[in-house]
Amino acid sequence: MPPTSSPSTIAVSVSPTTPSIHDRFRRRSGSGAMHIRRPKVLHPVENEDLRLLLLENISPEAVRALRDQGWHVDHSTKAMSEDELVEKIHKYHALGIRSKTHITERVLKAAPKVSRLFF
Repeated sequence: MPPTSSPSTIAVSVSPTTPSIHDRFRRRSGSGAMHIRRPKVLHPVENEDLRLLLLENISPEAVRALRDQGWHVDHSTKAMSEDELVEKIHKYHALGIRSKTHITERVLKAAPKVSRLFF
């Protein structure tokens, strides 16, 4: 008598029934298109005159965008020496630089209002 063949086992992969992250976005927007949340725009405290100093030819678009958000921006196309920074930095709350400006301990000590440095 020939041997009897046993039934073959077939492995089947089944996707989970929970909605994917894409389905969740589509459902929230209602139109089928993905809805992406806009970033929150932060504004300086209204009663405080927050000032930014941007050096080394920061793009005019960046300066304009910061001003549009309510910041008082002073900018220069050149780097400043340590002496120049020590003389001016006391009135700024933030400083944006590129690679030529050097922030020394002396500059930081002259900057009591600076809480952010942007490189």
